[in-house]
Amino acid sequence: MKWKFTSISLRTKLKLFMFFMLVPMICMVIFLIVKLSTYTDKYTPIVNDVMIASEFDMRFKEQIDYTMYRIAIGSDKYEDSNIQEILKEMDEYLEQLKNGTALASNKKQVRMAQRNLSILKKSIGKLIDNCKETGHYDENMSILDNDIYVITKLITEEIREYMYYEALELEKVRQAVEADIKMTLKVIFFILAVVLGITWLLVFIISDSISKPIMHLCEITKQVGKGNFTMQKIRGGGDEIAILESSFNKMLIKINKLVDNIKMKQNTLRIAELKLLQAQINPHFLYNTLDTITWMAEDGQSEEVVELVSALSQFFRVSLSKGKDYITLKEEESHIKSYLQIQQFRYADILEYEINIPQELSEFPVLKLTLQPLVENAIYHGIKQKREKGKIIVEGQYNNQSILLKVKDNGIGMTEETLDQIKRSINKEGPVAVDAGFGLVNVNERIRLNYGKEYGIRIESEYNVGTTVTVHLPMNLLEKHLREDELNVI
Repeated sequence: MKWKFTSISLRTKLKLFMFFMLVPMICMVIFLIVKLSTYTDKYTPIVNDVMIASEFDMRFKEQIDYTMYRIAIGSDKYEDSNIQEILKEMDEYLEQLKNGTALASNKKQVRMAQRNLSILKKSIGKLIDNCKETGHYDENMSILDNDIYVITKLITEEIREYMYYEALELEKVRQAVEADIKMTLKVIFFILAVVLGITWLLVFIISDSISKPIMHLCEITKQVGKGNFTMQKIRGGGDEIAILESSFNKMLIKINKLVDNIKMKQNTLRIAELKLLQAQINPHFLYNTLDTITWMAEDGQSEEVVELVSALSQFFRVSLSKGKDYITLKEEESHIKSYLQIQQFRYADILEYEINIPQELSEFPVLKLTLQPLVENAIYHGIKQKREKGKIIVEGQYNNQSILLKVKDNGIGMTEETLDQIKRSINKEGPVAVDAGFGLVNVNERIRLNYGKEYGIRIESEYNVGTTVTVHLPMNLLEKHLREDELNVI
């Protein structure tokens, strides 16, 4: 049966589920409606008869006796009374009672009441005739006491007896209905239990045939979400989900190829971008330095020119490094020291510096141009903007797991808004923005590409206080980079 359900479409499965759920319920509802209608048909006529008889009993004797008494004593005239309407109405009530009851005894009671009503009409007619003439007062009172009062009492008692037997019949019907309801409830509960059992079985089979393939497909998508684009095992069957799984596998093959191509193109693009940025730094710096050498030479500062040219030579010697991408931390220190010496010639009145890197880290391999862009950023966006004496401190710390290189300045610092913008630019993956923190993004991107996303730079800054940029590098890659001294990466 399960194999059959796996071959049925989802639409058909849902239709079967609805059919087996709704049809038994609809049948039970129809059955209950029919039963309720039957009970109503039994109750309604009896209740109506009792209501009519009760209304008849409440109005009949009081109205007839009082109206005829006033006519007999001469207080009212027959023509002004409504006695005829009352008698006609009583005829109609009695006819309704006779037609409404199903009991032979009650039909007999009604016929007796109708005969008494006819006798009552004759007595009333005789009293009315006597009232047209004088001298019949005693006779009229005798007719009123011995005929009219007695007959209305008889009719009232017959109606009450009718109501009594109708009430008994209503009780019998109630007991029969109650017994029938109990039996019906037992049957309904039994049928409901059977229907629920069958429905539960069908729900289990149908839902299992739907949910398991969907869960399998969800598991596949989770694996894809984690980056696993390998082909997945296809479940057998001919429903829509099996077709979807087959198409999904075909899509995975294409996605896997596309992802590999995109990764390759992105890496190539990032390498090209970073190389371009790295190449752009030196010409700009060289132009400014040559301008400085020119005006110093023109000013006759020969000793200063020699020092500046020597520092520039050392700066570019480390920058080139025979094309290597990794240099030792000692060489990187020499690089930033040369850079700071050159900048001191230009900004002697506002720039001081201090370098404190432990000797133990001198042979630690780092990416070339890791610290120089940070020092440059500290000068141009920190010290220079402060417009007064400032100091840059470069220091290093280490433990068994990592190395922290810090570039501190007591320059202008940054507002919280500016700091947040630069942090977002640094942490954003994708093409590097040239103007985002003047090289900070470049350095962070290169570190992440080579060491992993858990490494990089962290910025702390306070406006009018200064900025600290911390470079986080892994210590456990020391041996690896010493062995791979000529890695062809950024």
